[in-house]
Amino acid sequence: MEKNNNNFILKRIQNFLYSFYAKETDDARLSEIYDGLVKALMQDIGKNWTKSKKIFKNKEVYLLSFEYNPGKFIESAIESLDYTDEVNKCLDSLNISMEDLVNYEKEASLGNSDIGIGSWYLMKELSKNKIKSMAYALRYESGGMKQEIREGRQFVNPNEWLYRGNKWEHKKDFSYILNIQNKQVKAVAYDMPIFNNENNFVNSLRLWKSESINKIDYLNLKSGDLKSAYDDYINNNSLTQFLYLDNSTYEGKIFRLKQEYFYCVSSIQDIFRRYFKRNFEIKNIKNKVKIVLADIHPSLAIVEFIRSLHQGYNLEIGECVDISRKVFDHIGFLVTPDSRESYDISMIKSIDDSFFDIVIKLNDYAKINFNLPIIENNQLQYDRLNYIFAEKYFYLSKTIVENYKDKSNNFSHLNFGIDRYLYAKSNNKNLKKLLENYDINISDKNSLEKLEKLKNNLDFYDEVEDVKYKNKLQLIEYFKINETEPINPYSIFDMQLTMFHEAKRQLLSAICIASMYYKLKDNSNILIPPTTYIFSGKASDGYFMAKEIIKFILALKYMLDKDKLIKEKLKIIFIEDLNVEKLRKIYPACDIYSNLTLPLYDNQSFHMLNSIFNFSNIISAKGGILTNIQKENKIYTFADDYKKIENIKEENSYNAREFYYKNDIIKTTIDNLINEDYSNLPYNFKNIYDYLISYNDSFFIFKDHEQLLEKRLEMGMDYLDKKKWIDKEIDNILWANEFNLDKNFEKLK
Repeated sequence: MEKNNNNFILKRIQNFLYSFYAKETDDARLSEIYDGLVKALMQDIGKNWTKSKKIFKNKEVYLLSFEYNPGKFIESAIESLDYTDEVNKCLDSLNISMEDLVNYEKEASLGNSDIGIGSWYLMKELSKNKIKSMAYALRYESGGMKQEIREGRQFVNPNEWLYRGNKWEHKKDFSYILNIQNKQVKAVAYDMPIFNNENNFVNSLRLWKSESINKIDYLNLKSGDLKSAYDDYINNNSLTQFLYLDNSTYEGKIFRLKQEYFYCVSSIQDIFRRYFKRNFEIKNIKNKVKIVLADIHPSLAIVEFIRSLHQGYNLEIGECVDISRKVFDHIGFLVTPDSRESYDISMIKSIDDSFFDIVIKLNDYAKINFNLPIIENNQLQYDRLNYIFAEKYFYLSKTIVENYKDKSNNFSHLNFGIDRYLYAKSNNKNLKKLLENYDINISDKNSLEKLEKLKNNLDFYDEVEDVKYKNKLQLIEYFKINETEPINPYSIFDMQLTMFHEAKRQLLSAICIASMYYKLKDNSNILIPPTTYIFSGKASDGYFMAKEIIKFILALKYMLDKDKLIKEKLKIIFIEDLNVEKLRKIYPACDIYSNLTLPLYDNQSFHMLNSIFNFSNIISAKGGILTNIQKENKIYTFADDYKKIENIKEENSYNAREFYYKNDIIKTTIDNLINEDYSNLPYNFKNIYDYLISYNDSFFIFKDHEQLLEKRLEMGMDYLDKKKWIDKEIDNILWANEFNLDKNFEKLK
């Protein structure tokens, strides 16, 4: 667009205010200015979006994911259009700050885990590489849960991110009618732009909203039966109300299945509609379309795709399977046991008879042709759907691929990478400015290689240290931490930022902190650099032990804060309701990121890579992506690797109770925690102890405790050596620099 004066943004906002609010800018509220600015930006984003839609080269890529973590749009949109100066001048004239607008915007609540981080990054990289793509999501009206920490525990509430509306979306004029449990449901589409910060190419995020065909049953309403009158309306509209309701009950599980069915059928129908807008031969779809399934939840899309080919276009099952195996790829983000979904086939049948019939035919086909049924113990196994009927099955960890038990010829790994712009460049302004002085761009692979030459540059070491200090002060101010509990910005900031799960081992970290506490109680002269441990993450509402771990960490925090001597050396901060915007504020202040996931379940840590690019050191268990590439890293590692842990479990050679009695360090810590007076530690730790013993410490909390403790003490000493510490950070950045999706797009074609 041609910018004919410095106030073109202001003029657009004013014209919008005239049209929709009948106001001058001087009289407009912040919400109205925000609306006008979004419309002003969308005018040009829309032009780029339209041009991008007209590009037809090679295959069109479709991503099906239950989660996306885009963060807030306003700043990214401004920077993607290179309108920063113009918008700042406009806002100055209106006496409004960018911070005001960012704080006003509600973050899209479309995900809360690694799946969401990875899916959004994949779509941005597709846009950056000008690959025409469409992402599908559910339009969760109440989003993922909103976490509140009070009274020493987690409370959850709906995340009403749409209560002001979503200014970045537009409703499409088409819909699909689905049959679910013999009732009709309407799937209504809303589109949002997926732009990037390197070019003007824009892809689409299509959100599905469920609506009832019959709004209200008038006859029941007339007769006074309010429940029956609204029954159909409530049941159908609720399908896209929440992300991940508790599915530990039959009702919760059938609701999740209905949600997945609604999502997959709507998306596959839309893909076929789009395909036939420019193509005529159904069998050629394998050469024109690539469908990528992000983790396990969209697996029913494979069944719906084959059902459409078989029942809609009269292709034989074998031919349908051949096409499916050319069209679908699967990316596995989560590998914990509870991440593998399965459903009783009676549930499948209750959803839709014809869908059930295809599942049975596919099971027969899989048994005959692959010697691997997709139904086992009357359960439809989602992972097997992907093993058999997708072309490629990707994990993010080379270690997982090499050691996975259910071997498959189509298993491989992706060096996935992270969104450096979102999580390292645009959020860490102090670091960005410092690196620019040395002609380094943190988001550019080639530019980052110049860091090697800055080793032994004493001025650079001092500047990095100063940047980290300023970032810590900004974190303290942003989260208003000093208002309630003074925090030492010179202390080590050791972070663990992820969903609470036994496999993530926040419990291991907390017990290790308790051990340090008791060491200091015995001898306050031990040289331990002051350390602030920052936890943040949510526990699924139906996950009892994850919620208990949060309770324990909060109680441990209380005990540390109460001790006037120890609280100067050990501190715990819990940041509630973690989201993208908060992560962007937290990463720049990180000194150490603790990736403690047990190697059997460590497929990727986006938080670890994000922390590395913000100049942080890492402590990690020996799994995940550490061996993905040959380049050496300087990550601190502890405990056993995947193979050793697997052998221990297979041989049943670890006895948690016996280990507890024989290991003085863990026994002393556990006994102290159990015997602490409730006035000091307001949690009954015996609950956790009994649980660990009853399950033989299945995540090796006792077993790995001493090694983590020793490694943290070692890191504390290394932190005092500025050169050694920053050189390790540089080495790890150069290692992480090799993780980039650009190299992997050929694998996804």
